[in-house]
Amino acid sequence: MTIDPIDRQFEKMAATKPTIDQQAFSAGVWQRIHDRPKRWTAFVSSLRSVSPGVAWRAAPAALALVVGSVSGAALAADRDVDDLAVFTSHAPYSISALADLPRAGS
Repeated sequence: MTIDPIDRQFEKMAATKPTIDQQAFSAGVWQRIHDRPKRWTAFVSSLRSVSPGVAWRAAPAALALVVGSVSGAALAADRDVDDLAVFTSHAPYSISALADLPRAGS
């Protein structure tokens, strides 16, 4: 029975010791985790100085969206619509009604 090259490679990798210093690697990872908020502090502080101006410019657009959606919902009429009504001969959107042709049946 011969050993596949992949199996040999796996055995070779399992036999070798890692060349990474585990303590240094762990310390480096934790250092990067602890340094992360310091990078965002400058960004957040600069964003706070801009936010009042952005809020004053965005408020009218937000108010227009709210008023438009509320008025559109209030004006939308609740009605029972038959989905197959478009196929009847007296449908308001039939080709004969749109072209002002005489309807079938009249």
